[in-house]
Amino acid sequence: MKQPWSMLGACLMAGSLGLAVSPVMAGDDCDVPVERWQTREAVTRMAGEKNWDLKRIKIDDGCYEVRGTDAQGRTFKAKLDPETLEVVKIKYRDHDDHDRDRRRDRDRDSRDLRDSRSTAPGAAPAIAADRPSTAISVSGGSIE
Repeated sequence: MKQPWSMLGACLMAGSLGLAVSPVMAGDDCDVPVERWQTREAVTRMAGEKNWDLKRIKIDDGCYEVRGTDAQGRTFKAKLDPETLEVVKIKYRDHDDHDRDRRRDRDRDSRDLRDSRSTAPGAAPAIAADRPSTAISVSGGSIE
């Protein structure tokens, strides 16, 4: 009777070890010794060859991370292998979506501010003149 349980335990352990190793093998990280890295000037030259206008070069997850605009004017963020300068990952940003999100957030914020100004903190909401007032109970007392 102990055999099936020990076999099940061994399978579960092997599976969990496989899951624990998988994040380490992520595809957008670079694992190159610093001695083999190309310089930032080489990154800038490579970008010029691709007609990229770089705004920022930094290091992230062992890769060069660059931000800028490409030859078509699209804004992007790319991770580059520091040894070969090949693109490991690239993400483009759509200006229309970004502007729309900013407008939506700004409109929501101004609407929230307008709503908060309409009533003072802790005050009862205004009552329309054509409606009768209702009694409000505050700490056991009644206000009419």
